[in-house]
Amino acid sequence: MAEIKVGLEGENAPAAAEALLEIPGISGSYEVPTQKEGTLAAIATIIGIVGGAVALAEQIRKWYQE
Repeated sequence: MAEIKVGLEGENAPAAAEALLEIPGISGSYEVPTQKEGTLAAIATIIGIVGGAVALAEQIRKWYQE
């Protein structure tokens, strides 16, 4: 599987990236790049997805809504 990179912006970006990677079936890491102009961002890199795609998609949808 190719890596999937997700860019997140906002004051809760690091917490959101951490929550994304805590979803069962997703493995990866995240980093907080150097801030520019007061923008807080995080980049999550998903390196593995295990399990049923439909169930995982539902969990990601719930994460996104939160």
